[in-house]
Amino acid sequence: MTSKNARRTRILELVRRHQVSSQEELAVLLERAGIAATQSTLSRDIRELGLVKARGLYRVAGEIDGVPTRDLLSRTFQQLVVERGISGNILMVRTAPGNAHSLGVVLDAARWPEVLGTVAGDDTVFVLLRNPRAGKKVLRRIEELMA
Repeated sequence: MTSKNARRTRILELVRRHQVSSQEELAVLLERAGIAATQSTLSRDIRELGLVKARGLYRVAGEIDGVPTRDLLSRTFQQLVVERGISGNILMVRTAPGNAHSLGVVLDAARWPEVLGTVAGDDTVFVLLRNPRAGKKVLRRIEELMA
């Protein structure tokens, strides 16, 4: 059985990567990923994730061309981040259990130039930075978004 957080994270990924125009299409994509969901569950997930239909396709509200807005980044960091730290060119961001992947997806979508990539576990995201100086800059940006 897939957890609600895992299902919702997958829904966000699918909506970002595919042209999903209906709940039925979303259900098929989820099923291919090994996740079963009823129509009522999908409807609730779509509403609570803030997905909207734009030009007939589901989109993540607050994202423009797939890049999260400052407001979405701020809400995400405020809701998910519980601890952060830096060592050289690696930034560590800790979340509540089960939320690291969601945060990693948002960080990747932000396309910050200082970030080479992310690796997410269950409750920790490692952010690989271009150089050690970038770490302080990204950490400050995250702290500003959380304020």
